[in-house]
Amino acid sequence: MERLGTQTIKFTTPPSILECASIVGPKEAEGPLARYFDQTLDDEFWGEKTWEKAESKIIKETVNMVIRKARYFCKQH
Repeated sequence: MERLGTQTIKFTTPPSILECASIVGPKEAEGPLARYFDQTLDDEFWGEKTWEKAESKIIKETVNMVIRKARYFCKQH
């Protein structure tokens, strides 16, 4: 890893995307890409009282999901 500035680094080996994950609301689940989503919610608020809390919960769970999928992928190879 090479430091290029106070907040910039350059990786010796470029990072790779191993997996992806998606959690979507009910509207996205009605569209033509529905079968490609990992999880679809019946309620866009996912049981939360505000949109902001729901969005935070969705992001947190999506990150956890992709980490689990990537760990599984790495164990297989």
